[in-house]
Amino acid sequence: MDILCLMGLFPQVYEKEIVENSISGVQNAANKLQWAIVKGLDQINDKPVTICNSLYIGAYPKRYRKMRIPTFQFSHTRGARDINIGFTNLPGVKILSRYSGIWRYVKKWAETDPEKEKCLIAYAMTLPFAIILKNVRKRYKNIKVCLVVPDLPEYMNVAAMQNDFRYRVMKKVEIAYLRHCLAEVGYYVFLTEEMKNWFRHEINYTVVEGICLDQAETSAERNQVFHDGKKHIIYTGGIKKEYGVLDLAAAFMKVKDNDWVLDLFGDGIHLNELREMAQLDQRIVCHGAVPNAVAVQAQREAALLVNPRPNYEFAKYSFPSKILEYMMSGNPMIAYKLAGVPDEYDSYYYHIDDGGKCLEEVMRETMGLEDDERRAMGERARDFVLKNKNPRVQCEKIVGMLTKKDA
Repeated sequence: MDILCLMGLFPQVYEKEIVENSISGVQNAANKLQWAIVKGLDQINDKPVTICNSLYIGAYPKRYRKMRIPTFQFSHTRGARDINIGFTNLPGVKILSRYSGIWRYVKKWAETDPEKEKCLIAYAMTLPFAIILKNVRKRYKNIKVCLVVPDLPEYMNVAAMQNDFRYRVMKKVEIAYLRHCLAEVGYYVFLTEEMKNWFRHEINYTVVEGICLDQAETSAERNQVFHDGKKHIIYTGGIKKEYGVLDLAAAFMKVKDNDWVLDLFGDGIHLNELREMAQLDQRIVCHGAVPNAVAVQAQREAALLVNPRPNYEFAKYSFPSKILEYMMSGNPMIAYKLAGVPDEYDSYYYHIDDGGKCLEEVMRETMGLEDDERRAMGERARDFVLKNKNPRVQCEKIVGMLTKKDA
């Protein structure tokens, strides 16, 4: 099958440029998942997929330092001929600019060898990609189109939805038009089962809650992060109170044990509040935003990893990528039982709210276990995701869906 992947990932030859010019954070989790999908499809298909890329970055000038993104060729593996489509990175203009450049390339691909079995797989529910999927489905009946849905639009940029009336109005218009475009699309990849209920037309779908890449593959960084002989509890991710990060710091402050340190890696709107808490307890260290390689290495060195995000109202539409990333470290994890996380994960981490226990209680109990017992939990989790959530296994679900009769 000739597979074209419409992505927003970071080509390796351009990743440093993206990191240096991003003002408000980099979408590392999305980048990793997209690369994992590409890797899995390459392993299953008899030829490399082709990537048509349009960077997922913030708009100039508030969130990215450059107004013009270049078009360039790259190759993600031997024999691959990929392209990054450039665009004008201005708010509003960005949507039209991305669409026009991508559509020219996709149209050319669709009309080359028209008798060949083809599939277009797009990552994320964005307007440019949704319009292109609609156009391809209408014009080229022989091409299957599939959308990977990591997030539903209602739950993206929730802070702006709450605080900006104009944004809420624009979001409603956007969602209505997305529904119109996606009515032509019959194949979907979801991160949770509940996502299917967003759609009002008959669809084929599969659930791929995440894909684990061996951490040795995600980073060449091997420099040790910690040198103090302490036991480190690690959190990596956004610093927002909605993610439970302030609750994590407060719970740790109640546990008086100087053998342990709480390290928090990431940036966000509540970083200053977290730093104020750290001033009251020298065992809490706020590292701020760090390169992904540093965060991954810290996970490898952790005695305990924590995902303090509570089981909020919309958790059934979300599978935090942090869960797979933590499990891949081989170290034990504490987390809430989230609605979007399948039951098959339950035996591989320590649960908050299990039997009514709060975060502080679970931390105390887990910190009090023998090192070998905690380590055994982490190793079981790593074995589980390596076997069941690797790129080949997860992408076989996608290919299996696509090889069935068209929707």
